[in-house]
Amino acid sequence: MRNIVCLLLLLALPGLARAQAPDDALAASWTTLCPGAAPGSDLATRCNEIFTGGPGSQSGAASGNFLGEIPGQGRAATRDGSPDQAEMRSEVAVGWSVFLNADAGRLKRRDGINEAPFDGDTGTLGAGVDWAPAADWRLGLLLSHSREDLDFLASDGRSDARYTGLLALASWSATDALALDAYAGRLNGDYDLRRAIDYTLLSGVSVSDIARANPDSERDLAGLGLTWSLPRGAWEWQLGAGLDWQRTGIDAYSETGGAGLALFVPGRTITSRRGRADAALARTVSAAWGIWQPQIRLGWRHEFANPARPIAVSFLGDAAATPVVFDTDDADDNWGEAGLGAVFVFTGGHSAFVEYRQRFGHDFLQERIFAIGWRIELP
Repeated sequence: MRNIVCLLLLLALPGLARAQAPDDALAASWTTLCPGAAPGSDLATRCNEIFTGGPGSQSGAASGNFLGEIPGQGRAATRDGSPDQAEMRSEVAVGWSVFLNADAGRLKRRDGINEAPFDGDTGTLGAGVDWAPAADWRLGLLLSHSREDLDFLASDGRSDARYTGLLALASWSATDALALDAYAGRLNGDYDLRRAIDYTLLSGVSVSDIARANPDSERDLAGLGLTWSLPRGAWEWQLGAGLDWQRTGIDAYSETGGAGLALFVPGRTITSRRGRADAALARTVSAAWGIWQPQIRLGWRHEFANPARPIAVSFLGDAAATPVVFDTDDADDNWGEAGLGAVFVFTGGHSAFVEYRQRFGHDFLQERIFAIGWRIELP
């Protein structure tokens, strides 16, 4: 019921929803939400402290609630969740093979207005099986487990997420030079959220506590890519283009703790629809143990979705569920990606890849990733 009330009020107040940052929205809402606090409750105590706390108390208390961390909880959902392209484009012999891959990365969020800055660690572990019924077809299944751990810089707040699920992979070589690959899958996840509440008023009143929540989540992914290879002796140009779609849903949740300032946060959906184009130059080098192919890649990304959107939260101790409405920030619209890596093919049906890649030309979200993988062709 609280979810429905917040949604209806959000739709009825579009001007407010699009006009205020989190701190400003909360500072302007104390006078309307505090009358709904039950007498003697922790929220009523906080409200009384704020209104008797001296000049600047309403804005100071609002800043100390760190509402900008709430849209940041979903920001990592906009990172690229597709399988490693080196894995998608691997050439395998007819028959079965198994593979393992892993990556570790760093995220850095800066320069937004409505979203709190953070540093983040990411990682993915994957294990799968491929079947090539013919030389030009390949079908696969990948079990993936990923993590996204965000450390908000302005407070002790954190957002830690874990996702596990299956992805189906497919590729078809139309010619020796042209290949089409696709993937689709669903990951189920959960969040461990920690929002700090920390402020001191001119009256000397100090509040320091942590509000916690553990909502469930699910993530759907799909993508389609086309690769055109142009060999010239030992050198090879690879030109690629594709579209990646990702939708992450975070369930509604109620915080615990928070010294009377715990929140109800409605469910949210973050959708990314991303176009990509890449150009890579590789060289094939023979060795006694097999061959290896060092590669340098330069790419461009464009986000077609995920614009700024309003979020309405309310305090659990407010019987009227007065919504505090604020915007997320826009996502990066365009950025580049550079990669440096190599593919190794060993005698005996083993192969591997390694790659380092990094964003550049972004507005808000920086990301860099180191990825490795290993494949064994089965007899």
